Amino acid sequence: MKRVVFLIRNIAPESFGGGEMYQIQLARVLKKNNYTPIIFTASEKLIEEAKKNEIEYVRSPYLKQQNWSSWRNILLPVYGAWQVKLQNWYKKQIKKYDPIVLNIQSRDELIGASLAGLKCGRKVIWTDHADFRTWSLVNVDKKLKNQIGKWILRCARKVNKIILINEHERESLEKRIQPLKLNNLVVIRNGLIDEYEECEKNKAEEDSFYFVGRVVEDKGIRELIKAFLKVKEKNNRAVLNIYGEGEDLAKYQEMAKNEKGIVFHGYVNEPLRIASSNEIFVLPSYHEGLSLALLNAAMMKKRIIATDIEGNREVVKDGVTGLLVPVKDIDKLAMAMEKMLRDKGRAEKMAEEVRKEFEREFNFEKIFEEKMAPLYTEDEA
Repeated sequence: MKRVVFLIRNIAPESFGGGEMYQIQLARVLKKNNYTPIIFTASEKLIEEAKKNEIEYVRSPYLKQQNWSSWRNILLPVYGAWQVKLQNWYKKQIKKYDPIVLNIQSRDELIGASLAGLKCGRKVIWTDHADFRTWSLVNVDKKLKNQIGKWILRCARKVNKIILINEHERESLEKRIQPLKLNNLVVIRNGLIDEYEECEKNKAEEDSFYFVGRVVEDKGIRELIKAFLKVKEKNNRAVLNIYGEGEDLAKYQEMAKNEKGIVFHGYVNEPLRIASSNEIFVLPSYHEGLSLALLNAAMMKKRIIATDIEGNREVVKDGVTGLLVPVKDIDKLAMAMEKMLRDKGRAEKMAEEVRKEFEREFNFEKIFEEKMAPLYTEDEA
């Protein structure tokens, strides 16, 4: 029996990050378990990754206008018309491909695709990548704000399950939507397919730090560059490799243009090669859900430094599986980076422990088998 699953992550054509890479990981696991995943997106890089991994995809219609706050509220009837169009488009896709599940992970589709799936009698599951907390449901508890978020919540009552990536995201959502209570919430952590053995023998560049992700302000790139320059004063061999693109890339390239040892690589779609060629992963974000780049570093047995925030604490236990530093604290970040270089014996022990933590908690094939597959198959005869 062909069991088709729609993976819907429809974002701007130029965008790509952990939430998008998650689709590839999930699709690979689905294929391994005899499902037929189809990725629906407007992201050009996600489409490239789908092609590379021989995963079916459909290029989805995408509305460029995403900010409907302030004076733009008068345009909400236009958004309503867009949702009708989107719903009808997904009804056609459902008729064409006959999916058993729609796994929806992008804001507009939480309305349009959900309504299409429910009206066609299909199972509808949402997966939140911290978008509820940071964007989709911001100010939804305020009477005259975020009308789209309120519409999303009306749909939330009807869908089969809503997957949240950690307990913090669940608590944050439940607090924000009070007094509304949702009985369809479930916490399932992110994970990765374990590919450590493929790169285990690769040799990393000595005294190298690396960051992977969107190059934007809230990823802490400014603090990372400034902290690294402090480290460089004491260790001239140190290098900082920054992988990724984003709206603030040019700003940070300008900030570091005269500094030796800082290299901007742009988007590189080889996470295993990136991790295996560097020694120390740094994630100085202001907020995170559960970063796939962080999980990749754990899988690859890297020394890890991350900010002391909810999502990062899911993986990094300070002094045990890595080092945690306060958000925006350049001096503490620099001290942690120096410590990782200076005390290599302790650093390697933490790397060993984070690898064990990955094997216990974040192996995606195990997560899918134990927690996700039952959601897909429940109610099947």
